[in-house]
Amino acid sequence: MQTPTRILFLYPNERGMSTVPPAIALLSQILKDAGHSTDLFDTTFYLFDDELTISNVEEAREKGLNVRPILDEDDETLHFKKTTRSALNDFEAKLRDYKPDLIAVSCTETTFERGYQLVSGSRSYGIPNLFGGVFPTFAPDLVMSFPDVDSLCVGEGEQAILQIANSISDGENWSSTTNVWFRRENGKFKKNSLAAPVDINQLPLVTDIGIFGEKRFYRPMGGKVRRLLPVETHRGCPYRCSFCNSPAQNRLYGSGDFTAGSSLFFRKKSLDLVKQEILNHIEQWKVEYIYFWADTFLAWSSKEFNEFCEMYSEIRLPFWCQTRIETVTAEKIKKLRDVGLNRITFGLEHGNEIFRKEVIKREYSNEQAIKKIQLLHDFDIPFSVNNIIGFPDETRELAFNTIELNRKLKSDSISCSIFVPFHGTELRKYSEKRGYIEKDRLCTVSNSDGTVLTMPQWDGADINRLRKCFSMYVKFPKNRWAEIRRSEKDVDLHDQLSEEYRQQFWANSDGKIERDLAEAAKGIF
Repeated sequence: MQTPTRILFLYPNERGMSTVPPAIALLSQILKDAGHSTDLFDTTFYLFDDELTISNVEEAREKGLNVRPILDEDDETLHFKKTTRSALNDFEAKLRDYKPDLIAVSCTETTFERGYQLVSGSRSYGIPNLFGGVFPTFAPDLVMSFPDVDSLCVGEGEQAILQIANSISDGENWSSTTNVWFRRENGKFKKNSLAAPVDINQLPLVTDIGIFGEKRFYRPMGGKVRRLLPVETHRGCPYRCSFCNSPAQNRLYGSGDFTAGSSLFFRKKSLDLVKQEILNHIEQWKVEYIYFWADTFLAWSSKEFNEFCEMYSEIRLPFWCQTRIETVTAEKIKKLRDVGLNRITFGLEHGNEIFRKEVIKREYSNEQAIKKIQLLHDFDIPFSVNNIIGFPDETRELAFNTIELNRKLKSDSISCSIFVPFHGTELRKYSEKRGYIEKDRLCTVSNSDGTVLTMPQWDGADINRLRKCFSMYVKFPKNRWAEIRRSEKDVDLHDQLSEEYRQQFWANSDGKIERDLAEAAKGIF
């Protein structure tokens, strides 16, 4: 290597309560281990006010009674308040100061346009860019249709980012890097082959999580603001939910010449490595809470699960995880509780068995779900349930099946989201085929306050109104349902019922609302 390559990561995030993403920290560590230099521009704490702006996700979740309210003292004491400075001006200042050789943008479909806006607005600096993440992976042609995108990474980026950095350092052309699509001078682009999935047990023991700064380590969980960090235990998922892009990852890598199986993308990290990462988080960063980063935490064999419990019994920090309802057993919940399980999240998504099986591709009965969830009550483990409404071809009546099932589960917290047809999912293709969404329509941050689908059987405004009152329908007795229905359109009545809800279900014995600012956040956005 001649001169170390300088790579600036751009994380165009607007979700103030989202957890630090492990991928950037890992890529940064790989580059630094090879002698290169990295820096980060993170937009989490910027308050945007333009056509791309998220309609205040935390505020929307508060109004939907998915989370406890964020109070002014939280902003002031814990620095959650966002700056009104210009992100573009600050980004350009970072470019002038750091002088990167490459801008690496880590994005999802919801954050792509924000990242693109910053890159496009600073084109005069002449710095090439590389876009990576699930959106470039599953909509590469659409991403490359944006003229200021120089290149993108399809699939995993660990090998690609290092190859690029080495090539830049040695003064070589990097347009043939595996996994990379590269724009040529004539405007056309080169599509390179896909490399085999990385061996996640050969990755660095410790990642460069400090690149985000300690301010980002604080996050609300379980009624308290915790100093926490994520730890990856699984990569990918063995299940085939139609609204998720994990099945597409399996198909993408299963179609290559380098694999004989269709689910090679799903891998489990060595528990020795998991332990080392946790111990480093504790020693170096003084974390008090662990956020296990896995789509399905209990996607382990019995042997692997027991090994995890044995390993974690030496640590015993409180932790959060998410898993599927059908993976739960009494033995597992008891063992997890005994070693530190503080909170768990389940993705129920829908309450109609037939719809859940045929449309969402989740096959378990409501009776099974109720029995499994009862185990959490038996062992006194707080839990939250994630739900989705507004699926393709869903009706308001079907959505009330989800409400009815939630009433029986009696969860500590309830999350209700509106379905988003992300590129790379089975339901995206289905929605396009049915004419509910245009083929190249992005599901951007500006879509976050309602459905992007146009369906004849259910009006989008009504979907949004139901989302806003979902928790009330679940928690209040049915003799209040007529009143709740009126509150869907009556703002004053909705505010009145919301306050009653907070006092009845969230207030402690002193009448004060204990704050759970962003309960059960999904890390796959």
